[in-house]
Amino acid sequence: MKHVRDFLAWLCGTLCVLGLVVGTVYIYSSRVIFNPSMFSNRVADSLAQPEVARVVAGEIVDQVVELHRDLTPYRPVLLGTVQYVVSSAPFRAVVRRAAKEAHETLISQTGQDLSLAVPDLGLIVRNALSMYPDIAAKVPERVQVAITLMEQSTIADKLAAFLRIGQRMRTRAVSIFIGGLVLGTCGLLLARRKHGYLLRFGIGLALTTLLVAGVAYFGGYGAALLARRPVGADLVRGLWPVFVGPLAIRMLILAGIGLVLIAAVTSLLEKIDLKFFGRAVWGGVAKPDPRAGWGIVRGLLLVVGGVVVAFHPAQSMVVLAAVIGGVLFFIGIQEIFTTAVRFTPRVDHALAVLDKKQRAPLPPGVVVGALVLVIAGAGVLWLTHAGDETAAASTSIDACNGHPELCDRRLDQVVFATTHNSMSSADIPDWMFPNQERGIRGQLEDGVRGFLIDIHYGVTVGDRVKTLIENEENTRKKYEEVLGKEGVEAAMRIRERLMGEKEGERDVYLCHGFCELGDTRFVTSLEDMRDFLVANPNEIVFIVIQDEGVTPADVAACFAKSGLEEFVYKGSVKPPWPTLREMIAADERVLVFAENNAEGVPWYHPAFDVFQETLYGFTDPSEFSNARGRGGKGGSLLLMNHWVQTTPAPLPSNAEIVNAYDFLLKRARACRKERGMMPNLIAVDFYRTGDLVGVVRTMNGIKKPASAPAP
Repeated sequence: MKHVRDFLAWLCGTLCVLGLVVGTVYIYSSRVIFNPSMFSNRVADSLAQPEVARVVAGEIVDQVVELHRDLTPYRPVLLGTVQYVVSSAPFRAVVRRAAKEAHETLISQTGQDLSLAVPDLGLIVRNALSMYPDIAAKVPERVQVAITLMEQSTIADKLAAFLRIGQRMRTRAVSIFIGGLVLGTCGLLLARRKHGYLLRFGIGLALTTLLVAGVAYFGGYGAALLARRPVGADLVRGLWPVFVGPLAIRMLILAGIGLVLIAAVTSLLEKIDLKFFGRAVWGGVAKPDPRAGWGIVRGLLLVVGGVVVAFHPAQSMVVLAAVIGGVLFFIGIQEIFTTAVRFTPRVDHALAVLDKKQRAPLPPGVVVGALVLVIAGAGVLWLTHAGDETAAASTSIDACNGHPELCDRRLDQVVFATTHNSMSSADIPDWMFPNQERGIRGQLEDGVRGFLIDIHYGVTVGDRVKTLIENEENTRKKYEEVLGKEGVEAAMRIRERLMGEKEGERDVYLCHGFCELGDTRFVTSLEDMRDFLVANPNEIVFIVIQDEGVTPADVAACFAKSGLEEFVYKGSVKPPWPTLREMIAADERVLVFAENNAEGVPWYHPAFDVFQETLYGFTDPSEFSNARGRGGKGGSLLLMNHWVQTTPAPLPSNAEIVNAYDFLLKRARACRKERGMMPNLIAVDFYRTGDLVGVVRTMNGIKKPASAPAP
């Protein structure tokens, strides 16, 4: 009977170790492999591994050259450029989106190979080839390739099978972990010698988890040997440390719990003499052994160890650091337990004197047990909660809107350079009465991140666009306040010349009042924004639309057609706002607002439910006021309107005064003080006149120039 009881205790302890290890592996897998956001982040981060970048670049170049044979002579240049591109933040952001979309197929019953359809490759490669304009011109902007991470093979089939089994098992991961703890408790209750059981269990847990940690950290080298082709070996070596390597940390946490148990038990018995243990180990290595067989085995092991250290010094240092860390951890934990045991009688005596009565001494086992529970509980809590998606942003996010300092600030704590009538640009031919020096793409390149735009329905008539107006009389009255009578009359004269000409199809255009005075197709501008955001994956922009009769459904259709909808922010527009890092990690980097009608489109929000604003329409710099305009007191963001209105044409000479660094900074600081909130959008005319971007940088507390496109 005693033997049966001992066997059952041993069996429960063994199953407990397996349950803890398997449960931890599945908890980790469910977060890293089976969670779409975490999985896509890891795929993107794997491109920083030289082996993966080399393989992916080779496959991309082969596909591009096959599709466009005229690029064949330039293959070496393309290969070097694409390998650089693959490791870049823009490409990794594109792959992150593609991996997220492919995730469901990857782990479904129908997914047969591991491949990602990557759009926008041509755009990124053309930007990287800017020093070779002739070659860049031959690369199509909209080319799309499929990156095959694993071709159909035995390895791919086994990996796919593992993923599908894991998908079914991930809901049971916590149950396996808890079941292991329950079995371990049962084993402790069955054991006749509790100390011996805990000691053996701690040793078993520490050794098992250290073994698994070693496989997780170094196993990629062995797994690469199973690949049939060098390409497959490179992929395994590159992907393993990204997907499997971090599991080693969790195994080391479990090993630490095992060491805690060993230290706890030995502190109640006799403190382990590590010096004696070290001398014994060294003696076993250095002293000759009379047994020939053991001497040969020991010699071979030492030779292999020497070769490994010589050819893999970095990995050897990792192992050495882990061993030293484990020894120091064990010494420290054992010292804590030993001291607690010695100190317990003194505490009991002091309490007895304080209470003026004798108390039974607190058993040392209770003190040690409490410490074990606290330390082990902290480790278990970390294991079951570490790696949450909400806390994991891609490691490629090293700056947000150009500055690392902004990444962990909430959106409402950041100021964005903004342009008024952003679409009204002096560099667009035939645009009358412009408000800005450059168009929207140029503004993005110069650091503008907020855009106040007007949209209208229009039809092409020859080389002009005629505004579709429902009520001409009301429209004239409305825009006379902004353009003045002279500006409206100019628009109407052009309009009259277009009458009777053949009209094209209706579309949505960026215009200021009348498309006859200047126009840009809305979808075209949205495509420019999308291309910029693809090339700059850590940037966030605002779009505030004065929607003159354009329905929300048509606005949404334009966003979908341009591809910009992929980047639209779909979260809550109420406090607490996400941080810039969180928005970038989610790849939701475009906030869209309507001045009039946003009904029916979930990501399109009424502007003045979200924004408060200052007044506008000032005709002289002395009139500037921070008094409340639209939005009342309810919005959590603040729009500061800062321009001098002159009709029909805005004047750069006014911008020279009001956009000057000292003038603009003084008003921005006064606005923050008077309104009690940060002026999140500072909107100006002629943004290149004066120093809008410099003021925004100062308001954000940035003391050095941006390392990327400025906010």
